Amino acid sequence: MDRHEEAVMQFLTANGDTFVAPQYEVAAGWMCPSFVALRPAKKQVWVVTVSASGYPLGLVDRINQRVEKWYAPLLEQLQRLQVVGNDWHIGLLVFVRDDQMDWLRGRIQDAAGVYVLSLETASSPWTWHGSVWTEEADFGVSAIPRKDGGAASSPGQASTTH
Repeated sequence: MDRHEEAVMQFLTANGDTFVAPQYEVAAGWMCPSFVALRPAKKQVWVVTVSASGYPLGLVDRINQRVEKWYAPLLEQLQRLQVVGNDWHIGLLVFVRDDQMDWLRGRIQDAAGVYVLSLETASSPWTWHGSVWTEEADFGVSAIPRKDGGAASSPGQASTTH
């Protein structure tokens, strides 16, 4: 695990309500996501990927094939193990450099349930709004809430707010 993944893991677990499994092998022969995160109280499963690349071209195919390559096998696996039920929701959190956020958003074929978030903000806990540290923290937003009032825009918008 590199320092960027460690920073994202701190962000994901700051609320005290999220369990993470790093490099969880979802399906044989397919790239492991950086994390699988479970939020039992909210009945949410999050596939999480982290990239500090200046040109994250490799993420595009993974994001666009997420349903068949990550979601379907992961949900089947977790339901078979009785970790989650049929009423759980699944989504994708993608942490990339600020200068790559708009570029990546423009290449996602279906952005439903996909949230492209700032790696720089995830790496800066001193900037996080107090809500990040509570069970009310919401990962399903297009930006990490910040103390300075940087607010999340509507999901799916190509905002550079982070």
